[in-house]
Amino acid sequence: MSRRKLYSVVLIIFSLLVLGQGYLFTPAAVHATPVCNATDVSNKQNYESDTVYELMTDRFSDGDTTNNNPYNKSNSYDSTHTDINKFFGGDWQGVINNISYLKNLGVTAIWITAPYNNLDDAYFQSSNSTYYNAYHGYWAKDYFVPDEHWGNWAKFDSLVSTAHTNGIKVIIDYAPNHTNQTDSVEAGGFYRNGVLQGRWNADTNGYFHHLGNRGDSQTSKYDYENRDLANLADFSTENGAVQNYLTDSIDVWLSHGVDGIRNDATLHQSDAFRTVFADHVNSNSNPVFHFGEYFVSSPDPKYDDYRTSPDRTGIQILDFELANIARGAFGDFSKTMEDLKNTINYTANDYTYETKAVTWLDSHDKERIASLQPNRGIEHAALAFLLTSRGTPVIYYGTEQYLTGINGDAGRVWMSSFDQTTTAFKLIKKLSDLRKSNPAIDYGDTTFRWDNNDVLVYERKFYNNIVMVAVNRSGTTYNLTGLLTSLPNGSYSDYLGHLLSGHDITVSGGAIPAFNLGPSEVSVWQYKAPTASIPEIGAVGSTMGRSGDLVTIDGDGFGGVSGTVNFGTTAATIQCWANNEIKVNVPGGAPTGVNNVTVVTGGNTSNTYTYTVLGGAQVQVIFHENATTTTGQNIYVVGNIYELGNWDATKPYVAFWNPSYPNWYLPVSVPAGTTIQFKFVKRDGVGNITWEGGSNHSYTTPASGAADTPSYTWQP
Repeated sequence: MSRRKLYSVVLIIFSLLVLGQGYLFTPAAVHATPVCNATDVSNKQNYESDTVYELMTDRFSDGDTTNNNPYNKSNSYDSTHTDINKFFGGDWQGVINNISYLKNLGVTAIWITAPYNNLDDAYFQSSNSTYYNAYHGYWAKDYFVPDEHWGNWAKFDSLVSTAHTNGIKVIIDYAPNHTNQTDSVEAGGFYRNGVLQGRWNADTNGYFHHLGNRGDSQTSKYDYENRDLANLADFSTENGAVQNYLTDSIDVWLSHGVDGIRNDATLHQSDAFRTVFADHVNSNSNPVFHFGEYFVSSPDPKYDDYRTSPDRTGIQILDFELANIARGAFGDFSKTMEDLKNTINYTANDYTYETKAVTWLDSHDKERIASLQPNRGIEHAALAFLLTSRGTPVIYYGTEQYLTGINGDAGRVWMSSFDQTTTAFKLIKKLSDLRKSNPAIDYGDTTFRWDNNDVLVYERKFYNNIVMVAVNRSGTTYNLTGLLTSLPNGSYSDYLGHLLSGHDITVSGGAIPAFNLGPSEVSVWQYKAPTASIPEIGAVGSTMGRSGDLVTIDGDGFGGVSGTVNFGTTAATIQCWANNEIKVNVPGGAPTGVNNVTVVTGGNTSNTYTYTVLGGAQVQVIFHENATTTTGQNIYVVGNIYELGNWDATKPYVAFWNPSYPNWYLPVSVPAGTTIQFKFVKRDGVGNITWEGGSNHSYTTPASGAADTPSYTWQP
């Protein structure tokens, strides 16, 4: 499904910027709808036109040597930047010092290491007699305060302010799944502003799961979501106190102006918690883009769960599926360009919001692309594909400097060069600029025009805006014949200025004369259409929420005079309006479930974009049922609200867990303070459904937090 957006400049003679919402007001029309201040930084909910740069704060730049080893801990810091398991000294001041480098690279968002306080002491692993440190930010200790290795609150605020001044958003990594190791000096302990809340080894309040590490053969949702990951103390996120701790902590960081959240290890979090957490973020006065790390291989039996997770939780995905195939196609050549084409095609059908998927080639968990593929020409071709395909691309720090690393840990090297003349640097800059100027890249559908095992020629098209790309991953020259295009008649120069030996072309009657595409050659041609005369929706963010939530709609042709935005047939309250961006509140009268969002202006109605309306503020209820089943049957709950399927027994997705059969339970996200009616059903693998008998169960959900139902017994 295509998602559409276009930036244009709105001229205003006199304006007042209202901080936090990004609206502009004109004194001559104080009663008119405010005009949206549609800038890169003010748009915190849609990232389709952005280029994200993932940087590990500790490995990027040392701007303040006083925080390199703040507690003078042993086995913690390496000033030579060689022991990959120790802190190297990078910090927020180092990022601030290099903000012009990032701006010149074309970066419009930085994804930084989890900023809160992590384990201070080195963790000793007895199996290999090695000390490890929390330089990566994934061994949490106190989610409410900055980690002293990066800086203090004043420094964090300075980083956000400096980034915003330079047109760059700030995304924070955030890991709500776990704290630190169960056998660390903290024993998984977590704090709130320095006050100890609990430890894994003295867990009288049930803050943690206690099932041990997940084994390779333990592959159920129950195992992934309730067992420890690499000996890290697994939060019991169905515990109301834990849930409130995590939602309170993210509020703190949102109040400091962050623009996005990368949610770590979402595979290991329940659907219920993810939905409650995302609902909390989306209802914040500073709602932001939210994407998660649901780790999958290709192929993977979890693929369906992975691809549909945004529809169920409202959290978008890091696109592991595309990354796995792209790394194979450009890296070790275990996949072909035909495989890459097929992946783009089937994910276009499988993902509801494919342009919101966050795409990448290498990361802190993977071998760097420069090690996987040492031929720089092919690496450049891979980067060109990443930056022109659907989704929001992430550049891993140092990729533009050809940093290497044979695995995730080995790739977390010191950023030793900030050379702005590398071919990769120039390529990223050029294509980042194209992403900001041509909405075909941001929202367009993909049509393949020519392909074989080594070559892809594809077209991105958003209404009349077009970008066409030809990529050769090989050392062979191919003659491209019979090439068709949607580009209008005319001559087109290679947008990259022949940086990757690209061709100029002439189009006549939708055809391009034959030409040779050389080894590692990339050509990019574009057509930017005039401003649209009818409304065209490119993006809606978020994609799930409740009445009153702020939603940003991006696209083109909305006009300079406020029209109407409908959720289904219900009109939304307009907060601001511009030709390329609208901000609205989800209307109270919109029906729960999937709604088609449309923009109506000048008598014209836009394309539709789907948005899921929840029944209210979300809380977790843990349903309990005692029931016997036959082989292949599972227990589900069905009820009278959208979140329980509106009495449609085929709708509930997650089966109950039964670690103590015949007792079943499942945390479910439901509206707060609501009396609900429900029943349990048995459903087998082919869809046969058995309803329980008797009267409907009735339960009033808590006003906040989480709660357990009574333990019900199957009614015959």
